[in-house]
Formats: sequence, C-alpha cells, structure tokens
Amino acid sequence: MRTVTLVACVALGACGASQPTSAENAATRTADTVCSLLRDFNNDLTEVFNATSAEITDADDPETSVDVLVDGFDEMVALAEEHRAELDELDLPSIDERDALTAELIEGADESLAVLESERDDAAALPPIEIDDQAGAIGGASVGLERATSVLEPSIGAYQDDLLREAFAADEGCDNVIQPF
Repeated sequence: MRTVTLVACVALGACGASQPTSAENAATRTADTVCSLLRDFNNDLTEVFNATSAEITDADDPETSVDVLVDGFDEMVALAEEHRAELDELDLPSIDERDALTAELIEGADESLAVLESERDDAAALPPIEIDDQAGAIGGASVGLERATSVLEPSIGAYQDDLLREAFAADEGCDNVIQPF
C-alpha cells in the first residue's frame, strides 16, 4: 500500500508543495517585470551619472565643467524619456490592480523626468566649477539623481492585493526600487 501511495504522488506530482495559482503567477510576473524595468532604468541613470562625474576632473577647465554636467543631465533626461515611452507599451499580466500600478509607474516616470529637467536647469545656472567646488557640484547633482529615482518607486504596500504585495516582497530584485512595506 505504501509503495502505491508513493508512486501515485510521484506520478501525479500532487503530493507535497502545491503549485502556484494563475493569480500567484501573474503577481510574480508583475513584480519581476516592474522591478526589472525600474532596476534597468536606475542602473542606466547611475551609469551616465558616474561617467559624467568621472569627466569632471582637476584637469578640466572650470568653464567647461558646467557643460559636462549639463550634458550628463541631458543624457539622463533622454533616458527618462525613453523609460516613459516604455511604460506606454508596458503590458503587465492581468492582476486586480494592474491599471492602478501602471498609472503609478507612469506618474512616477513623469515626475522623475521633471526632476531631471529641473536638475539640468540648475546645473546650467552654476558658475564655472572650480577644483575646490567639484565635490559640492557633483554631490548636489547626486542628490538630484536620488530624487529622480526615488519618485519612480511605486508604493506597493498601499495596494490591497495580498498576492501582489507578497510577490514584490519576495522578489529580491525589488529591493531599492519600490517603496518599503
């Protein structure tokens, strides 16, 4: 009898842990899609910022350092515009709060773009960046970048869908790209 039960469990795959439901799969795919998109965008922005920061060196003419910083923000603004366009094409799995989540992502992208444009304008208004002022200028730009990335983070803890919240909490790739629970 024991052999028959074991064989039945193995053959049917029904014993032990249960398989995720379609709703759980949709929530997991949603978390993965959203967090991958946000991580990629954050990484792209950080890469541009780091390259821009590396270009502002002691060997630079203080008159051209502002242009380097503005060019970096121009590149980040272009990335933000691309990210925003990606969201227009985003096709999340069918979950109860898909429309609300998509709207929040779009709102965050619009706000991030506005922050980057404002930071670009602030950078353009800087006086020539002397060697002693480089750390302050780059630090200020870094704070602006942080503001631009933080407004992208959806507030997953505010959603009513338990499966959605659990999927985002379980996905390690969502660390640092969503608002904490």
